[in-house]
Amino acid sequence: MSRLINTDFWCRCLSTMILATLTVLAGTSSVQAKWPMDKPMTLIVGWPPGSSFDVVARIIANGIHKKYGNTVVVENRSGASGNIAQSHVARSKPDGYTFIVTTPGPAANNILTFKSLPYDPLTDFTFISVTNKDPSVLVVRNNLPVNNLKEFIQYAKANPGKVQMGSPGTGSYSHMTQLALQDMAKVEFNIVPYRGPPQVLQDLLGERLDAGMGLVGNYMPQIKSGKLKVLVVFSEHRDQKLPDIPTAIEEGYAFSSQPWTGIEGPKALPENIVKDMNQTLREILSNKAVIEKLAALGMTAAPSTPEEFEALVKAEVDKWRPIVNKYKISAD
Repeated sequence: MSRLINTDFWCRCLSTMILATLTVLAGTSSVQAKWPMDKPMTLIVGWPPGSSFDVVARIIANGIHKKYGNTVVVENRSGASGNIAQSHVARSKPDGYTFIVTTPGPAANNILTFKSLPYDPLTDFTFISVTNKDPSVLVVRNNLPVNNLKEFIQYAKANPGKVQMGSPGTGSYSHMTQLALQDMAKVEFNIVPYRGPPQVLQDLLGERLDAGMGLVGNYMPQIKSGKLKVLVVFSEHRDQKLPDIPTAIEEGYAFSSQPWTGIEGPKALPENIVKDMNQTLREILSNKAVIEKLAALGMTAAPSTPEEFEALVKAEVDKWRPIVNKYKISAD
């Protein structure tokens, strides 16, 4: 009788231990499976609501929500040329719930134009994917007596320092592209700084400026209506929206200026989350409706691998360092 009781006792103990072990394993699996569902995901944007980068963020947020059914919040933290938002993400917990929709300035070139940053753009982030690439274009007022880049350069050489070219901010992508063209063509422009692209556009249309440079989407309505002339596209290949406009490379200048937008997370993000987010972004950016929506804004969907994105950021810094150093460009 005693032996039977002991056997029964140990059987009950063993059953309890097995049940407890299974419960722990199930609980662990449940915790791991919660991402990205156990709290809201936040996409940080370093620019105001309504900006092109904000629009990209909301398109991506909607795509993530459609796939997972989770809550995705777009949070605008503008200021300091994107550094405020970038710094916030650098300090965030790498749990897969905070990402940034970033651009070449805060993600790369601000390390060149600011004396100090509260983060290192090359080491403090996990690269997820590029979302879109958007070529720069050179546009001129409609009555400027030039119709292509060659004639524009000839005109600038005949009028040294007199061609008024609007810049949407010192150290901006457009500003550095203008300086690069000036160097390559051995000409001198009178580069006039403005607060942003809308102000440049306004003075181009008012014929107070001769030329401007910026994202193709900034000028597309005026190009289509014939109010501005576009002379060249600074991309590696002709832009589908402007198939008759040559690239600077075709015109003899081995140079491209193609601003981009991409998604990063904090440093040390788990590999499985990086893989899942990259795949999700590829799915979103391969969707026909998304491609068309971006194209309507002058943007081209361009998903990448994390490795390709990281290489792009590093190449960005190397590309612009000579221009920044030569012209002592400072955003401070």
